Amino acid sequence: MPHFSKESQQQINTCHHDMQAIFKAVEHEIDCEVRCGHRTRTEQERRFAKGESGFHWPESLHNEKPSMAVDVIPADMDPKDVDRWHWFGGYVKGVADRLYAEGVVSHRLHWAGDKGDQELSKLPHFEIYMPH
Repeated sequence: MPHFSKESQQQINTCHHDMQAIFKAVEHEIDCEVRCGHRTRTEQERRFAKGESGFHWPESLHNEKPSMAVDVIPADMDPKDVDRWHWFGGYVKGVADRLYAEGVVSHRLHWAGDKGDQELSKLPHFEIYMPH
């Protein structure tokens, strides 16, 4: 059974407990790398400057404590394989929906690919759905 690396565990620990529950359940079946949970001001501004984020501090859900967003990639996946991204995004959403229905988590999950976004750099991004 897969398990998070030390670095992935540190990143997921910075996230909202619902996000932790969802990705710990996903990790039981799919070996994943948690690339980014909470971002500091310095990290957020660096990512904005590099074009890796469209938000300045503190506008990103990655900036909240606990983080309401996480970037995750399956360990064995070609990050340029869009079809595999859609499979993974659907799998994660299915796990999240099941946990929501069972009352394990109290928030829905949104995936960057839900908007039809095909930009590869955005496909690792998942966030707690926050209705306006």
